[in-house]
Amino acid sequence: MSEHPRAGRPRDARLDDAIVEATVELLAERGYSEMSLAAIADRAGTTTAALYRRWSSKSDLVAQAVFRTQGEDVVADTGDLEADLTTMIRWAAEKIYRPAALPAIAGLLSEPRADRRQRASSAAAASQLVIERLDRAKEAGELRSDVNTAVLASLIDGPILHAAFSGVAGVDETWIDDLVRIVLAGVLPSEAHDPSASPQTTTSPKELIHR
Repeated sequence: MSEHPRAGRPRDARLDDAIVEATVELLAERGYSEMSLAAIADRAGTTTAALYRRWSSKSDLVAQAVFRTQGEDVVADTGDLEADLTTMIRWAAEKIYRPAALPAIAGLLSEPRADRRQRASSAAAASQLVIERLDRAKEAGELRSDVNTAVLASLIDGPILHAAFSGVAGVDETWIDDLVRIVLAGVLPSEAHDPSASPQTTTSPKELIHR
């Protein structure tokens, strides 16, 4: 009889969560350079070997713990463009405005070039998913055919990054709604947006899309 290799022991999601929580806490407390994998393992109640079974390096762990580029909160696709843009911008704000985010960004930028390239590749993969979502909106006629969806995708987290680095504290629902309104006013099909309309017009982007 032939023997089949036994499957490896499944990862413990509770331990994954504990490691991520410890990473985020220590980043906020100590910063990137003063935070070690040993400290993370100790805070999470595990070993550094367990960390390396899950993440390839400190920077890999930090990027995934703070920014979750492979998480479910990267792309929203409900078929409602305005709602999905609002959701994705809100997700970006939640990640970038958490106390661990700026120390994580500073630390990741200080890593060797090869490591930065790996992190950039991961971020680019997440961005590509957003671009594909916007391409589907273009195919559905919700965006002008000449819209560069790669540039549009950068408007999801780019303004949030600018606000965070500038010390803007007022990134709330009103701020996000204003950003979505400004973005959509520039990319909606021409028949949905009248450039001669008064600046006082309060028509919502959703009304413009479905008009």
